[in-house]
Amino acid sequence: MPAMLEEVKLGSSREPLSSADVNLLRRADAAGQRLFRELVGRRITWSTVGEVNRLIAADVVAVSIPAPGCEHPRPCRQLRCQDQLEMKAVLGNRAARLPGLVLAPGAGVGGRVLQTGRAFSVSHYHEASFDGELIELAREEGIASLLAVPISFAGVVRGVLHVGLRRPGGFGPGVAEALSRVATYAGAAFAAAADRARVEELARLRERRRLVRALHDDLGQQLFGVGVQARRARESATTGNPDLMTHLHELEGQVARASGALRATMNGLAPQQAQASSLALVLAEDLAAFQGRTALPAHLLVLDEPAPLPPAPVDLLARVAREGLRNVERHAQASEVVVTLRVDDGAAELTVQDDGVGCRGGLRPGRLGLRSLREEVEKLGGELRLTANDDVGATLRVCLPRE
Repeated sequence: MPAMLEEVKLGSSREPLSSADVNLLRRADAAGQRLFRELVGRRITWSTVGEVNRLIAADVVAVSIPAPGCEHPRPCRQLRCQDQLEMKAVLGNRAARLPGLVLAPGAGVGGRVLQTGRAFSVSHYHEASFDGELIELAREEGIASLLAVPISFAGVVRGVLHVGLRRPGGFGPGVAEALSRVATYAGAAFAAAADRARVEELARLRERRRLVRALHDDLGQQLFGVGVQARRARESATTGNPDLMTHLHELEGQVARASGALRATMNGLAPQQAQASSLALVLAEDLAAFQGRTALPAHLLVLDEPAPLPPAPVDLLARVAREGLRNVERHAQASEVVVTLRVDDGAAELTVQDDGVGCRGGLRPGRLGLRSLREEVEKLGGELRLTANDDVGATLRVCLPRE
């Protein structure tokens, strides 16, 4: 029997929805809104898969995103290269090669979704010829029906949501519409994550330029004078000039003035009262060092407007973040880490999340660093917990009162 590939007309049915379908769509909206909790691409892919898995009784759920795997000069505008997909998140799979699989350019239902921006369903795979790789994977997974929905925003398709059923029957109109809504939210979340990454990079560049200007205007000029005076002292020493001691005394004064300029610059850069923004800068530097050591993507997400913090919580939160990053580096076997900071009128909360092997039993006796930090947190009236995530990885969360 040949494969049946048909376009799914989402949102076009004029038939009245049942109460079960209406409830499903409401749950789909709530699931989609939860995708905006963590605006990091990899977390959005896994959150999308998890939300769909909880929303409907699907057997296999996956999210694929375009994979720039061609060797052509950028930007490559060849359709076959743009149609290449890589499965970044998969749940319910039997085939070990499904996660991370790169689907051939221009082939199969995924490529058609990317080209058209429309949803497609496939059933009856036996003796099909339009996509050999898809057929082979479907047989390995035992999938009878597959629905592929575009993850898009503002007319740009940013990925494909694949949902498969091993049992016969296919997808009803309410289920297809619910999956379309989740995919729309996911597209908006991907777009917001890209915008946030650009804003953060711009903020880092501006901060670096500000530091360079401050150091150049004061300390740079002082160090230039030190160099000139040191050269004069060296010339006096080599020629026997009696002005050697005069030059050395002047050099000593130049060093003292340079030291004073450095202190003045540092005092000018440091806030008079500890701010969440200064903590964010420290966290950004720690994440950059972590990424340099491990080559793992590391992201910082600061929520809401920064508020003042006493020095003690700032130092403690920074040390908790460093200990969490060390544990991820040593034990998690993760591929990505996200640090989130939120400071409001009542409390300061910091989380370190990874997508590694997770944890069991919370703070075990062997985690001496975290146990000692928890004691310090509790002395300040706060709470520190290490828990396993619902999907993958673990979350270290610390919450401190601001008062």
